[in-house]
Amino acid sequence: MICPFCGSDNDKVLESRTGKNKSELRRRRECLECGRRYTTKETIVNISPMVVKRDGKREIFSQDKLIRGLQIACNKRPVTTETIIGIAKELEVRCMLSENSEVTSDLLGRWASEELKKVDMVAYIRFMSVYMHFENIEQFRALLSDGESK
Repeated sequence: MICPFCGSDNDKVLESRTGKNKSELRRRRECLECGRRYTTKETIVNISPMVVKRDGKREIFSQDKLIRGLQIACNKRPVTTETIIGIAKELEVRCMLSENSEVTSDLLGRWASEELKKVDMVAYIRFMSVYMHFENIEQFRALLSDGESK
């Protein structure tokens, strides 16, 4: 590992622990040249699942793309960046654990909306309006009345 402060590759591991989502290993290191400490993360390198779009095209799952969509829905809402990243990581894990290596964008959208509904209703409605291609106010009302009945 190369020290981010001095560039040396001479360090020692002080502590190792599992990350929050259990899919990463955090290591606290100390550079033996400059004495500064830093944290590194190790993750398992997996082949990313494929997302099947509505038009039938396939693309590699992109956590960044999902995060951007969630950020748009959560704009000016009391939802932390950590929460958004956590949702995206959870959905990526769900995709990897699915029965095959492909997940439909529809299913991914449903999973994302379920997670947003737990966090913030306004962000959930914003996300659903794009995901469901709302074209009129009646579609919003139907979503709201469905949410109130549950």
